[in-house]
Amino acid sequence: MDDRRTVENFMREKSFTMLKRGTGVFRHPFIDPGAGYEDNLWDWDSHFSSVALMDICDYFCLPSDARRRVSEHTRGYIRNFFDYMENDGFVPMAVTATGLFSDYLVRLHRAGKPVNQHKPFLCQSVLAVSDFDGEIDWCDFDKLRKYLGFYEKNQWDCNSGLFFWRNDVMIGMDNNPTVFGRPENSVADIYLNSFMYREYSAMAKLCRKTGRSGEEYDARAEKLKAAMNVLFDRHSGLYYSADLLSHTRRDEVFHHNLGVFWKTMPLKIRMWACFLPMYCGISTPEQDRMMIERHYLDPHFLSPYGVRTVADDESMYNTECSSNPSNWLGPIWIVANYCVFKGLLRAGRTDLASDLCDRTVKLLAADIRKNNAMSESYVPESGAPMMYGGFLNWNCLAVSMLKELKEKEGRK
Repeated sequence: MDDRRTVENFMREKSFTMLKRGTGVFRHPFIDPGAGYEDNLWDWDSHFSSVALMDICDYFCLPSDARRRVSEHTRGYIRNFFDYMENDGFVPMAVTATGLFSDYLVRLHRAGKPVNQHKPFLCQSVLAVSDFDGEIDWCDFDKLRKYLGFYEKNQWDCNSGLFFWRNDVMIGMDNNPTVFGRPENSVADIYLNSFMYREYSAMAKLCRKTGRSGEEYDARAEKLKAAMNVLFDRHSGLYYSADLLSHTRRDEVFHHNLGVFWKTMPLKIRMWACFLPMYCGISTPEQDRMMIERHYLDPHFLSPYGVRTVADDESMYNTECSSNPSNWLGPIWIVANYCVFKGLLRAGRTDLASDLCDRTVKLLAADIRKNNAMSESYVPESGAPMMYGGFLNWNCLAVSMLKELKEKEGRK
C-alpha cells in the first residue's frame, strides 16, 4: 500500500476520536489532541485540529452527520473557552476537564500574575467553522472584541507597534529560543505577530459576514503588517523575532540621557516560524523568493521529512525528547510542515509544496505501518517518532495538504 493510501485510511478511521463530549468543567463538546493530552483543551491545537477535521470531511466527501459533528465540536471548544473569559477579556490558553489545571491559569491571572492569554486563533476558528457550515449567529462578538482588546492592552508595545509574550510559559513553541528564558515582556515574537495579523484579518471578515463594518480591524491588520517590516532582515532575507529593548536602562546619566533610539534588536535565530509571514500574507513576492531560495531549500532547514523547527546549524539545535517544555529546537512537527506548505502555495511554489506534502506523508506512513499510530514529533534525520504515540491533533493536517493539492490540480 502506498504512503498516501496508508495515511488516508488511518485518518479516516481515527481522526474523529478527537471529538469528545462535554465532561468535567466543559459544558460543551470539544476536541482533544489524543494520546498524552486526553480531556485537555488547548488553543492552537484545537484550531488546527478543527481545520483538519473540516478538510477531512471535504476530502472524503463524508456525510452530513460527520460535518455536523465537526461543526458542533468546533463551536463547542470555542464556547468552552468563552466560558472561561474574565471581565477584562483574558482567555486562558489551556484548560483540563478536571484537576489542578481546570482553572490554574485563570487563578494566576486573578492573582495578578503575568499570564499569556489564549494564542491568537479564536477569530480564525470562528471564521473557519462559519465558512464550513454557514452558521454565525451563535458567536458572541463582544467576547471576541474583549479578547482582542486584552492583547492590545497587555501584550502590545506602543513603541514598536508589535505584540509580545508576557513570559515564556505556554507560548505554543514551548522552548522557542527567542523567548524561552528571556526577560518578561521583551520579545516581539514572529509567531505571535504573524498570527495576530491573521486574527485581525479574520475578525474583519467576520464583521462583514454579519453586516458590521470590518474597516477597523482591516486597519489594525495593516498597521501591524507595516510594523512587522522591521522584522525582515534585508541582508539575510528572512523574518526574525526581535528584542523590544524594554529592559534597557533609559536613565543612564553617563550617556547624557541619550537612550536607545532604535525600536527593536533582531534575534537572528533561524526557526520554522520565520516563514510564517509567507503563510499569513504579510511578505512580498520578493521576500518570499529570498526566504525560499536562501533558507527553505537550505539542507540545514529542510530534512528528508520536512522542516526542522530550528535549523541544525544553530547552536541550540537539539532533538532530545522532552515534555513541559515540549522540544521545538529541531524536531519535525506536522503543524510546522503544514504552515510552511501553505506559505509555499501562497508564494506560487506548488512544486515545493507538493514535495513537502510527500515528505510529510512519507514520515507519517512509516510511523503508522510500524506502530499503528502517529507521534507528537519526529527526529529530522531518521524520522524516528518522539513523544506520545497515539497523538492525533494537527498531524491530521496531512489530509489538508493532500486536499489543497488535489484542488489545485482540479483547477488546472
